[in-house]
Amino acid sequence: METPISAKKVLYVITKSNFGGAQRYVYELATALHQDGQSVAVASGGTGELTERLKVAGVPTYNVAGLGRDIKAIADIKAFFSLISIMRSFRPDVVHLNSGKAGALGALAARLVGIQKIVFTAHGWSFLEPRTRLWKTLTWLGSYLTALCAHQVILVSDNDYAQMHMLGVQKKASVIHTAVSDYPRRTREEARLALYSEEEVAAHLHDLWLVTNAEINHNKNHTTAIDAVAEFNSTHSTKVFYTIIGDGDSLSNLKEQADLRGQNEYIHFKGYRADARQYLLAFDIFLLPSKKEGLPYAVLEAGLAGLPVVASNVGGIPEVIQDRVSGFLIHPDNHVSITDAIDYLLNNPDERNMFAVNLKEKIEADFTLSQMIQKTKKVYAR
Repeated sequence: METPISAKKVLYVITKSNFGGAQRYVYELATALHQDGQSVAVASGGTGELTERLKVAGVPTYNVAGLGRDIKAIADIKAFFSLISIMRSFRPDVVHLNSGKAGALGALAARLVGIQKIVFTAHGWSFLEPRTRLWKTLTWLGSYLTALCAHQVILVSDNDYAQMHMLGVQKKASVIHTAVSDYPRRTREEARLALYSEEEVAAHLHDLWLVTNAEINHNKNHTTAIDAVAEFNSTHSTKVFYTIIGDGDSLSNLKEQADLRGQNEYIHFKGYRADARQYLLAFDIFLLPSKKEGLPYAVLEAGLAGLPVVASNVGGIPEVIQDRVSGFLIHPDNHVSITDAIDYLLNNPDERNMFAVNLKEKIEADFTLSQMIQKTKKVYAR
């Protein structure tokens, strides 16, 4: 057991209790500190996969009444007072806030309660999303107020630090990259048969297997990926067999798009899969066409599995992938950049393998979970 840098009671606060990137971050930190013997708890809106995993790990959880992503005045007031009650009950030395809504309400609640150390992690600034100017302005103001109320701010990428532009915040901000540890993976055959029938696997045996594992929303940009696959398959004898793992409000729209493009045979939707990373070896290439990112776990996990990665040149992704050295960086608004990348990787198998090896070595050297945990503990101890 590793000796804690500072044995302080830590309360993690996050808006949603599903298991996206921010939730995985909270889970990794909370369980690591719990295993070190520190007193840790997690407060979130509702109950979901995050709370279930934490309970299995023995980490106490709190339900923040009324806490949700959408702005609803009555519910937000209820969540604010719920957070105050939780903080007074648990009496943490450190409150570590994650995500916009939990950050804003949690920072104000923690200041009111008199918490001695408030830490806020920005998992990719929301104001960098491709939205209206008014929305970006209001979101920036909310992020700025949260950062001002916090004693320390953690950014998951150098890009987020460069894009911060917040007077009085830079001096208390630290860049601590999102990171991963190795994880169990199914073999290629096991993973394919877990996702598809024997007949389906045989039918696509000579295709190029492509996968995206991401929540289905506007930022993840699945529509551009579908256009790219449809265009590639219309001009190449070797087809792309594209699997989208994830769920979200626009799933039905994506299915309609695939149908309209005549790609039902080649584009399949597998919905949300718990621990989807275990299936990565079923595929030849990983694609993340996002319009906005912090530093995504999906790219790190795909790289650690030894897959070549095609990903958008946004957020912290270029801090992981060097274009045409350890992967392909594409433009999220240009589907042709995706088809060109897939074409190159298809026709240059040696370089495809080299990219995958280089990416895995980069992640194993610079994005390890132990590094992230130790750097975060040092922030708590300041």
